Amino acid sequence: MTRYVVSNVELIKKDYLVTAYTTEAAQEKAHLQPPRTKVSLGEITHSVTTINEYEYNREWRSTPDYSEGHDYHKPKKDHEGYQYDAFRDQDLYRDD
Repeated sequence: MTRYVVSNVELIKKDYLVTAYTTEAAQEKAHLQPPRTKVSLGEITHSVTTINEYEYNREWRSTPDYSEGHDYHKPKKDHEGYQYDAFRDQDLYRDD
């Protein structure tokens, strides 16, 4: 199966009602307010591009949130509720 990236362009018509002395001033004022009407005139396919597995993994694949469900600010506790000691069950001997 091949993966494709399909790029579409949407044409939207927006009508603004502004009061100004010149067309340049009217265009500047139009961008400062929401449009009075907004109509989608259509969508056109701009390009269709094939991608390989490397490009898919690098750019398009969603990355998981590895910190989900972890609280790094709390100390770890063992099954009995005591603070976890990583060296408790290990036999550590020093050779001096």
